[in-house]
Amino acid sequence: MVRWRLKSCPRCGGDLLIDRDLDHWYEQCLQCSFRKELKPVHEYKEPIVISDTQSNREPGTEES
Repeated sequence: MVRWRLKSCPRCGGDLLIDRDLDHWYEQCLQCSFRKELKPVHEYKEPIVISDTQSNREPGTEES
C-alpha cells in the first residue's frame, strides 16, 4: 500500500511517496527524487495486561 505525505520533503518541499521494497520502508520525493530509508517499527516487548477488576465486570455495569 502506497502512502503520501504532501509537501513534506525536507529538501524541496515536494510530495513524498512512502513505499516498501524487498528489505525496508522508504520515502521518496516525486519532485526532486530525495530518498530516505525509514526506521522499522518494533513490536511491544511486553504484552498489555488488563487488570482483574476490569476483566470481571459485565458490560454495561458501573462500579460503585
